[in-house]
Amino acid sequence: MKLKTIAEALIDEASSVAQLRAALNAFSQLCSDVGGVVPNPSFSAWADDSLLKDGVAISPEAAAHCVNDSQRTVVFIRAAYAAITAAKQRFANGPIEVLYAGCGPFATLLLPLLANFRPGELVVHLLDIHQRSLDSVALLIRHFDLEGHRISYVKDDACHYQHSSNPHVIIAETMQKSLEQEPQFAVTANLAPQLHARGIFIPQKIEVSLCLAKLEAERAAVQRGDALDPNALEATGERHALATVLCLTPEHAVTLRQQALQNSHGSLELNPIHVTLPAITNLNTFDAVLFTRIQAFEQHRLLDYESEITLPLRCNEFTPLKAGEQYRVGLQIGSYPKFSVTRVRDS
Repeated sequence: MKLKTIAEALIDEASSVAQLRAALNAFSQLCSDVGGVVPNPSFSAWADDSLLKDGVAISPEAAAHCVNDSQRTVVFIRAAYAAITAAKQRFANGPIEVLYAGCGPFATLLLPLLANFRPGELVVHLLDIHQRSLDSVALLIRHFDLEGHRISYVKDDACHYQHSSNPHVIIAETMQKSLEQEPQFAVTANLAPQLHARGIFIPQKIEVSLCLAKLEAERAAVQRGDALDPNALEATGERHALATVLCLTPEHAVTLRQQALQNSHGSLELNPIHVTLPAITNLNTFDAVLFTRIQAFEQHRLLDYESEITLPLRCNEFTPLKAGEQYRVGLQIGSYPKFSVTRVRDS
């Protein structure tokens, strides 16, 4: 399967799930054969992770494996295509400058799209902390004859990298579910201010919500292929939304970082919120759960259970659940980002 054929299948909203998976499998195999990086989800891939000041940069093999998270990949590729198309309309004089942070060995969210744009329409900067990823992408660019797009390769930490200009589009998808482990917040806070004033940042919004949910029942329903509607679950009392514990947008990332305070563990924490567990029937049958929802660009979104990065995360710190108990919840930033949960005790 040719790259342009793969791109057409991924962009086409009418493509079936089977067609999308076939296109992604073909893309992954092509990239692995040419670039030499073999996708690997196992623990052995972790050996090449880079432990940064602001989170973990996963290894090239683990980054390559992300292409197999099909809904995530398709949504972000479509978002990138829509964003570049929108940028071409906003900046009609061109070319469109694109910065792709954490591109990995396949530049998955951008590489399939390049054949859809004429040489000279784009100026592309591929940024990654792993030289092996950049070497792989360079081989792919040459193999697919895409060098007409004026592509540069930058080895640096996206959490601190300073670009020489203000790109029209920035793509930065470096996250795990509930923003744990990987440096999505730090990358956003660093790169968003460098975006052109009328530019587009992908993703546009990441929202993490705390809910009471019957997690095992929901997972079983997902395994059966049932569609889960959060609103319907709340209407029937099977889920209870407690609070939005973080809403990360490019526009507010810097402010959130500036307002970060040191918590009781000695780590910086973003604007924590206070939550009181409600008095509901059969409270002990619920779990405290973090749900992540992502707006990549406009209508291109990832919701509950649709991707590895929107899978729920059980918060064991709330166990056992007791009505009236108060907790403080905030994203702890630093070398291992995660949500910190602290019980607020009576004075």
